Amino acid sequence: MSGLIIEIQKACLDETVPVESLLRRVKLAATKLKLGDLESWVDSELNGYSGALPPHRILRGQPAGWNPFHGWVPVQTHDAQIADVLSTAMVGQGIGGLRDLISDGDSGIYHFPLPDELVIAVNKLMRVSTARMVVQVPRGGIVGILEFVRNMVLDWAIEMERNGVLGEGFSFDDREVESAQSVMTTFNIGRIDNFAGNMGTGNISGDISLTTRDVTEIKETLRKLREAVPGLVEAGASDTLPDTIDAVIIEAEKQTPDVGKLRNLTQDVRSALAGAAGNLAAEGALALVGGVLRILGGG
Repeated sequence: MSGLIIEIQKACLDETVPVESLLRRVKLAATKLKLGDLESWVDSELNGYSGALPPHRILRGQPAGWNPFHGWVPVQTHDAQIADVLSTAMVGQGIGGLRDLISDGDSGIYHFPLPDELVIAVNKLMRVSTARMVVQVPRGGIVGILEFVRNMVLDWAIEMERNGVLGEGFSFDDREVESAQSVMTTFNIGRIDNFAGNMGTGNISGDISLTTRDVTEIKETLRKLREAVPGLVEAGASDTLPDTIDAVIIEAEKQTPDVGKLRNLTQDVRSALAGAAGNLAAEGALALVGGVLRILGGG
């Protein structure tokens, strides 16, 4: 009888095996090998994400608003920051639901609703009136998530075999358990860690690597907000807003910014803006802050 790792490899290569069935086998192996972080990732993929999403779950699409006379119509803006926020679909659903979504073979477009608070802000900023807004994502985007997960599981199973972790039936010996745990402390970004961080550290929210473009975008956004501080404070934002924004800019200007610190500081900016909610300028500022948080993996 072949071991569980080889069975997982075979399942990865069999397109008739649903991804959720494949993940359940990985969960069984992770439990027996005492790989708690891997097990947590599998649970998130199976049941849906409740917190920050890994990169493969963030898709790009066409924003559209509902018009009672014309149906869904494209939403366009010349503001690059707002356009980026509106074009981002956060796909947190369980993998089985995503597979069912595309199971009819239709090559059409799928709608992912934007948060109500963002819709309200856009209505005010762009002087439009729509009760619903979505990001329209082509079928290929959803298929890409399923294939991404299948490929990463295969990479993981190959790495286990490479390090002598195969199992006998559904069982693993002590040496294999120890070897598997050792591998997971060095299984780097680029394979499984690309979405789950270093799976040996307990971090399942994702290790975010910022590009130069990301950092530039963050700094430009926060500088725009800094210029608008007087009006935002007058509208009800906290008096701490300027200092909070400055703290983000200072961290972003470091040679190697701390992503976790940037995320926490940006969340402080959002909190400082809360008192001005409902004001046109503040709603726009909140939309910009939301875009920064998405870059930082905390949207």
